[in-house]
Amino acid sequence: MNNLKSIREIYGITQDEIAKAINVNRATISNWENQEDKKASSSCLEKLSLFYGIGPEFFYDEVLNDTVRAMLVQNSKRQRQIEMDSNGEHAKAEDFHNLFSSITFDKAIREYMTATKLLLATADDGSLEKLETALKINKKMGARLESIVDIRNSENANNEESLSDLMDKLSSEN
Repeated sequence: MNNLKSIREIYGITQDEIAKAINVNRATISNWENQEDKKASSSCLEKLSLFYGIGPEFFYDEVLNDTVRAMLVQNSKRQRQIEMDSNGEHAKAEDFHNLFSSITFDKAIREYMTATKLLLATADDGSLEKLETALKINKKMGARLESIVDIRNSENANNEESLSDLMDKLSSEN
């Protein structure tokens, strides 16, 4: 199952715009959408997840149900309204491009650690329900990170190129 094209079309964005937003080229987006054996890396799926406001499981693993479709439409409408309210000067794809161009893994991990410490420091003020939800989120994020580590360990152990390297190689050949 590959929902990338459907999600992009529901959201109302072009391949060029999403490619710019997550710092890949348009041919890479086309490959991800049209070739079953060409899938986005875990880190690119996380970028797409942030951009669209949905979980990465919807790109390849889950059926796009009516709730997710409605959420995508609503997110897209809200984004277009923000752009209209600011005279078209606020472009989400440009903002994401700037974000992903400027942040390094080291900076992201420092901010993650700070945010986690702040969460723990304020836990006494949170309701039990919110604490339980935060714990569920933390477990899911940990599972995603663990799968990325497992893939990288496997690639290193087998002296394989990373998915990102292979995609870059394929895109540079076009």
